[in-house]
Amino acid sequence: MLRFTAVVLLFVEAAAGINAGEPVYVPHGAAEMGMAFASSSCPGHWSCFHNQALLVKQRGTTAAFALETRYMLPSLSSKAISITVAGNTAPLGIIMTHYGNGDYFRIFSGVGSAVKITDGLAVGLQVDYMTERSVGDYRDLTHITFEAGAIIDISSEVTVGLHILNPLASMNSVASSVNAGVTWHQSDDLSVAAELSKVTDEPLSFHGGISWSIMDKLVLRSGYMSSPSAFALGSGFRSGPLQVDAGFLINSVTGITSSVSFTWTIGGRKG
Repeated sequence: MLRFTAVVLLFVEAAAGINAGEPVYVPHGAAEMGMAFASSSCPGHWSCFHNQALLVKQRGTTAAFALETRYMLPSLSSKAISITVAGNTAPLGIIMTHYGNGDYFRIFSGVGSAVKITDGLAVGLQVDYMTERSVGDYRDLTHITFEAGAIIDISSEVTVGLHILNPLASMNSVASSVNAGVTWHQSDDLSVAAELSKVTDEPLSFHGGISWSIMDKLVLRSGYMSSPSAFALGSGFRSGPLQVDAGFLINSVTGITSSVSFTWTIGGRKG
């Protein structure tokens, strides 16, 4: 555990100098929102796009759709579709998102993969393409960047995740982010996650969450994030190949951000 602490501190310290702002990628996944997005070390379909190294933990081909509404305002809604294709050598993840309204919107797309270095170490990489469109005299923008992640299985119960988004901030003037987290799988039904996140020009944020599976069909989730300060609640239900999740972030000032996502397992079974 001391070795894990040293790795996390070094990773966060090295990335603290990255220039930051709002992250390029608006995170998706109602299950991840229900755990306050403490997801860089916790397996799951949408978590694979928060840390591409998690693609190696996918046990099936899955497709998903997610809808998020910030502060219950339709003009601040974000939609996403994605697919993960499991594979022994190079699993694949593809995502496309749309955030905004008719006056301003951002389209984000990415293609990523991962490779297992050893039984306890995997790394992942994703290439991202983003366009921003605005009405009036504002200039439309296009950015190409990348993100990378790693997962380390300290034991069968403990997984460490590291992720960095857009390390090219000094070149493209787009915000960067870095995340370092750990997940403890107490059992097949109960897991606890904690994470530190740093976005350019934003304070260091703590994210923590817990997931509890009941009778292999119903999942209850809760969490907390420190910046912006918000409590998280969520639930999920599995029926055959379909999983439906709902998540909420509750802030005393800005109100409620909600998310719903649908995930279909096309082949195999997620582990």
